[in-house]
Amino acid sequence: MDVIEALHGMKAKGAKIASLVNVPYSTIQRMSNVSINIEAGQEICVAATKSFVNQVVALTYLASVFGYEKDFSKIPDEIRDVFSQEGKIKQLAKSLKGEKDIYIIGRGYLYPVAREIALKIKEISYIHAEGMMGGELKHGTLALIEEGTPVIALIDNKPEIISNVMEIKARGGRIIAVTNRDDERFQESIRISAHNKFPFSIEASIAGQLLTYYIAKEKGLPIDKVRNLAKSVTVK
Repeated sequence: MDVIEALHGMKAKGAKIASLVNVPYSTIQRMSNVSINIEAGQEICVAATKSFVNQVVALTYLASVFGYEKDFSKIPDEIRDVFSQEGKIKQLAKSLKGEKDIYIIGRGYLYPVAREIALKIKEISYIHAEGMMGGELKHGTLALIEEGTPVIALIDNKPEIISNVMEIKARGGRIIAVTNRDDERFQESIRISAHNKFPFSIEASIAGQLLTYYIAKEKGLPIDKVRNLAKSVTVK
């Protein structure tokens, strides 16, 4: 409802609306001048998972029309790489189910991915989680780190994130790396095969979604129908 109200205000001022939707002929699609169906199929779970991924893919494909280069044919194999590690993810979930706080850090383009993973952990696993910028650690976040505090670190090719991780580790934090690096310092990790921004983002998001799913399953929670939330917000 909040989005629809905003669109009414924009249309009243003469703005043209472009939308990405997963439900054909929905109110937002009917209000739009141009619309792209993201084709994620029916999304039953309150927490959007596949529709989130398909939105990112669709927007990146749109970017490719303007010159961003990406081989989209590799996306299915990159996603399968994450699912091939379900056994490891299940074990991590077992060890995290009793936690009260989980922090997720990322830098640059991985900060929004950290926020996405944190949101899923909160919604589905009922664990307080925060997605944070790696570069902001010294501005307050490090005060929250104590012995055993779990921190999911999104570690790509940038050296700066390694410095952030080592600071957390030095204070007793438990590092769970989501990474494309072979590094013996990360004893707990989910392996990402991609080395470029777009596929890394997709793989890391799905890894976070899977981890959240298995944490909730370990806790016996209603994964599709989480408490206090509805699939659509229909009131102000």
